[in-house]
Formats: sequence, C-alpha cells, structure tokens
Amino acid sequence: MTLENTLAKELEGFARLGGAALFGVADLEPAREFIAGEGNFPLDPFPRAVSLGMPLNDLIVERHSPREARRDSLYWFHVYDVVTQALDFLAYRVSGWLADQGFAAFPVPGSTPYNYQKLEGIVSHKLAAHLAGLGWIGKSCLLLTDRFGPRVRFVTVLTDAPLQTGSPVDKPCGKCRVCIDACPVKAFTGTEFRVEDPRQVRFDAFKCSEYRKEHPCGLCVSTCPQGNPRARQAKERR
Repeated sequence: MTLENTLAKELEGFARLGGAALFGVADLEPAREFIAGEGNFPLDPFPRAVSLGMPLNDLIVERHSPREARRDSLYWFHVYDVVTQALDFLAYRVSGWLADQGFAAFPVPGSTPYNYQKLEGIVSHKLAAHLAGLGWIGKSCLLLTDRFGPRVRFVTVLTDAPLQTGSPVDKPCGKCRVCIDACPVKAFTGTEFRVEDPRQVRFDAFKCSEYRKEHPCGLCVSTCPQGNPRARQAKERR
C-alpha cells in the first residue's frame, strides 16, 4: 500500500470515529481555475480537500413544515445548530490530526458565507464532495449521494497532505423535476451541473436566501426521490 493510501485510510478511520458517515479526498486541480475565479480564497497551498459528510435525521426532515417560522423550526435547528456544528468540530479535529502529521490543514466553516455580497463560501463543500467521488450535484444544486440523497451535510478541510483522491461522480437527474416544481420561489432553472458553469446558470441563490430569512424551507431536500428513506431501505434490503 502506498503512502497516499495508508495516510488516507488512517485519516478516514479517525474521521469515522469522530462521526463522519461519508469520507473522501478531492484533487482540486480540475476545479482550480473555477475556484480561483470566484476570488474568495487562495488555493495555492492546498492541492487536496478532505470532504466529510453527516446525514440528516429522516424523521425530522419528513415531519418538517417549510412554512413555519425559522425561530420555531426543529428542522432549522437540526441542520444548522446540530449537524453543521458537529461537522465544524469534526473538521477542526481532522485539521489537527493532519497538523500533527506535519501537514498544512485549513478547516472551512460549514455554512457561514465568506462573501456576503455573492453568498459564497471559501470553497464549495458540494464541489469538494463531488470531486472526491461522494456524489453528484443535482438540478437543485445540492450534492446527491447514493445512500442519503441530498439529506446530508458536508464540511471541507483543505490540505497539502499527499492523500489518495477519489474520482468525480456524474449521474444526471434526467427528466426529474421534483425539486424544481417544489421550490416556492422558483430558484432553480433545471439545468444540469457542469463544473465550468457559474452557479447562476442553475440556481438563483438570492431568491432562496431571501425566502429562507423567514421560512426554513428545505423542500429541495425533503422532496428529492433520491433521498426517500423508504426507497433507500428497500434498496438496502435487496
């Protein structure tokens, strides 16, 4: 086993003990020009990104009412105050593990925008997970996974560690329009993901953000057939 494989396996074991249900490593080179064009963060010191995922609770997602006030929403609390914070703590521990091995590591915050004018983070967690081979980006601009659909949150650790990387997964949504039709502000265009396209080709983040100031929506998460727990359980029983 090569050093890259050994190091990645050891880090994966550490991350899974810390609560990661999904683990992958992305080679950022294919998206370097795109990320640099956003101008939010210098990537030069970091050729790799460690992607860590934790699933949302199906019952909370299923019982969520997107029209309730944000301050009263169990779904909002679960997504941002529980799962996202757990991911931030995990990213901090993973970056510490990498630093102990002598590598540079930068934990990217789970949800706080780095650029509020553009509603963009330092690096897209979804893009890192996609490049790591953990899933594909759907018409909803969410990262869809085989196991959890979009019912999963991700965090990213940038690093220079020589870790074995995964390969991007591409599974087009095809004719499915469930998330597009469910969106109350019609924020999605229905265009399939391409890494070279700017976000606005697929998604109006400002429409979504304005609506979510009052309503903890999440319909793109709860309605996606890929994330349906009954379909997942039936698949796992086969």
